[in-house]
Amino acid sequence: MKELKPSVKNSDLKNWVYPKCSLTQEEFLDGIQKAENDRFHSVQQSMKNFESWLKSKAKK
Repeated sequence: MKELKPSVKNSDLKNWVYPKCSLTQEEFLDGIQKAENDRFHSVQQSMKNFESWLKSKAKK
């Protein structure tokens, strides 16, 4: 995986993703690796979740 290097050399650098985010680069990369190792929904399950979401929005 390509290593991202912040423009400011500071080991305690936070908010490198966008201003109101308190996420370090290591936390961000850990989250990506966790997501890559988790299971993804099938197309059918994604459509079912989407339809359920649409119905819940229509009720409001």
